[in-house]
Amino acid sequence: MIDNDVRQMIIDLHNGVCNYSKKEASDIIRNMIFEKVEPLPEKKSKYKRWLDRNGNTVFELLEELITVTHNEITMESYGDLVDVETFDLGDKKEYLIQNDELFKVSLMATGVKTVHRQRIFDKKVDTKGFRLGVKIYAEMFDFLKGAIDWTLFVERVSKSFDKKICTLVTKTLYGAYDTAGNPNLCKASNDGALAETLRDMIAKVSDHTGAEVQILGTKSALAHVKTDATFLSDAEKDDRRNYGYTRVFEGTPLVPLPNYYDKEVGKFDIEDKYLILIPSGEAIVKLGYEGDVELNEDTTGARKDYQIEMEMNRMVHLGVAVASTYAIIKIQN
Repeated sequence: MIDNDVRQMIIDLHNGVCNYSKKEASDIIRNMIFEKVEPLPEKKSKYKRWLDRNGNTVFELLEELITVTHNEITMESYGDLVDVETFDLGDKKEYLIQNDELFKVSLMATGVKTVHRQRIFDKKVDTKGFRLGVKIYAEMFDFLKGAIDWTLFVERVSKSFDKKICTLVTKTLYGAYDTAGNPNLCKASNDGALAETLRDMIAKVSDHTGAEVQILGTKSALAHVKTDATFLSDAEKDDRRNYGYTRVFEGTPLVPLPNYYDKEVGKFDIEDKYLILIPSGEAIVKLGYEGDVELNEDTTGARKDYQIEMEMNRMVHLGVAVASTYAIIKIQN
């Protein structure tokens, strides 16, 4: 339904190289939509009936438009830790693990709260898809009314979606470690002993795997890491002033994991008291998007204010290849 010029304009807009301004590009997209549907009513109370008549067409257009941008978005929060792919709906996805001696088991996320273990066979990992969705009512109508531009609309929707993905990835990483099965690499430490505990764990993981090591944690957890518990070098002071934590511990990089505040439960999604030490050199998180973005009106429950509930969802495949040897440190204050 979307011609190639508009498709390329959306990609260029996302990459910051578009020949049109954000307003001009947004007007082009809006005009394209309203060439195919009725004008948006002025009163919000009329949105529901307008959507009943025009919803299928609007959803099909926006699904295609959002998918173009969403496919361009990578998991920048995780850098080299995440391998992102897109593939057609119904395709079976296998991920190749380069070193199956270091990565024995994969954790497959099958929903927001469900994870199961799976053995890696012949260096390949199968994944099973699950649907993940975010509410987008306000954002969609704000864009159609011209209250926000296309870039802000997609950014809001995609950030909400990727926030869920990031939280699920981090929880899967934290849940991957079997404390009972490997107590020698699962230690508790206070700030005073943390530097020495890290040195010991880095040496063990590096020796067992033959690989360099990186330290993962939330920014609050990484803030506990310093070479000496009572002294900060000038470089460490600069890092803490600019980033909130020291980026390198005696040659070992520190990698921040995203953490988000959940307003509904009144706390952050991830605990700030764990550090994970894993071998470097491979994207251990495998993320796949199966098919395109889908938009649906949520008709499962009636709201007292008669506001329309809508959801953007996409089929997600997510797995974490678990290193056969890695360490976790619980920070005790």
